[in-house]
Amino acid sequence: MKQQLTAILLFSVFLFSCDDDVMPEKVPLEVRQNLLSAFPMAYHIEWEKSGKDFEADFTVYAAEHSALFRESGQLTQYKHAIPATALPEAVVNAIATKHPRYKVSAADALVKGNVTCYQVVLKSNTAEIEVVFSADGQQLRQSFWD
Repeated sequence: MKQQLTAILLFSVFLFSCDDDVMPEKVPLEVRQNLLSAFPMAYHIEWEKSGKDFEADFTVYAAEHSALFRESGQLTQYKHAIPATALPEAVVNAIATKHPRYKVSAADALVKGNVTCYQVVLKSNTAEIEVVFSADGQQLRQSFWD
């Protein structure tokens, strides 16, 4: 009996953890077309519903990407993984100055309109923090996009 209850609970957790996932055919055609127009080399595309918007997680040239689209198909923002060595010098200097005990463990370029900022995951021996920087190295209060 305990095994059946455990199996049911695990299955329920699995079902609820996937409730934001959307099958591609349920994503509006305009959204799917605009994704492939903006990122023609995209593959391994997975869709999620994010409020009223659609979020696509996909790969381009082995780099992880995410893009957020309105229901109308408008691309509102996107991000892609970058190596720490691709961060602007101003961002690298800001990290060294403001977070000297931390090292970059992951970085993304985040593009919204004509503005690019950089979100980084910084790790020390005892902690991990997520920080967003402008291209000129200013630490922003902007929330981190997971």
